Amino acid sequence: MNIAHTKLVIRGFALLSIFHTILQLPPAQRKLGVFLAVLAILLTANDWLRPVYVKRQSVFYYGSFLLSNVMAGFLLYRVYCAGTQVIMVLLLVEILITKEKISAVSLSMNAAAFAVGLYAAAFAVGLYAAGTGVSDIVLPYLIMFAIIYLYRRNLQEKSKIERLNQELQTANATLKEYSDRIEELTISKERTRIAQELHDSLGHYLVALRLNLEFAGKAADQKPEKAKQVIHKAHELSKESILKLRQAVMLLHDPLSGCEFEQALRDIFSHFQETDDIRFELNMNEEIETAAPDIKHCIYQTVQETITNGLRHGHASYFSIRIQKERDMILAQIYNNGSGCENISKSNGLNGIETRAAALGGEAVFYSGKETGFDVKMYIPCKEER
Repeated sequence: MNIAHTKLVIRGFALLSIFHTILQLPPAQRKLGVFLAVLAILLTANDWLRPVYVKRQSVFYYGSFLLSNVMAGFLLYRVYCAGTQVIMVLLLVEILITKEKISAVSLSMNAAAFAVGLYAAAFAVGLYAAGTGVSDIVLPYLIMFAIIYLYRRNLQEKSKIERLNQELQTANATLKEYSDRIEELTISKERTRIAQELHDSLGHYLVALRLNLEFAGKAADQKPEKAKQVIHKAHELSKESILKLRQAVMLLHDPLSGCEFEQALRDIFSHFQETDDIRFELNMNEEIETAAPDIKHCIYQTVQETITNGLRHGHASYFSIRIQKERDMILAQIYNNGSGCENISKSNGLNGIETRAAALGGEAVFYSGKETGFDVKMYIPCKEER
């Protein structure tokens, strides 16, 4: 229930209280009772229509507000009950809470002071009719004013906090957007640099290789020894060119781009299809496909490095790859039946696996049997791609 509905319910109970008090008047004051009932209805109608005046001209609003205070003060004087007191409190609430500014804005200060003065005078006359003193008039009014004013300040602080939180969320979203854009620009710049390096260095090697081979072709008959030297140089240039090319390709090529993660892993296995001595087994949840790209890339490189090490150092013939998602964690386990070792000496490859896992908030653990078997387990906190 919003503020407008709450005020409507409160005003309804106030009217019931006023009408109930009017019905208690003696028969001789029946005409006065009818007049007071009509006055209460007019007061309610005026308060109900006052928001319309706000949308037009402020002078109509302050006139309506002044009229409500006069009628409320007279009702408080003639019908002293809980209902008339509630009406006065609602008017005070309208001054302190409903309006953004407590003081008069565009009218004159005299008109605002007159309205407030008449409001206090009507309030005082009503209480005097009940036989109370001046202190009984001023003190309750000041207490109500203080309570409502503190409530107003509390609402303002709450609204300010909500606004600041919204601004903070907007700033965080903007910062993340800028961070993503900077990351994209950084990657693009690095790829451009590698492409330029590839063009400059590899182009240089290829041109030098072509010139050397052309010279060797011309000198083969007349200067065979010199031709051998040039061919040897061309061979060295070709090896350096291949090295440069591999370095650039490793940085530029993303093996997971444009294909499913499971298919990318099976592509690794296909490199050894011509050999019947090596067997691979893959067990992976379908949910892994929705994992973040950096997680899939980390697992891909770990599988690739583990297979390479297992073949190179352990002479393995069987690899079991198990990748499962368990709650908010992804477990990747790569086992091979290669040669075991009691003391695991971490090479650059194993250190790289640990580093990649740690960068994603996870960890990598290595196990090995005394005679056979090598096991890699990687635990990575899961975050789905959105």
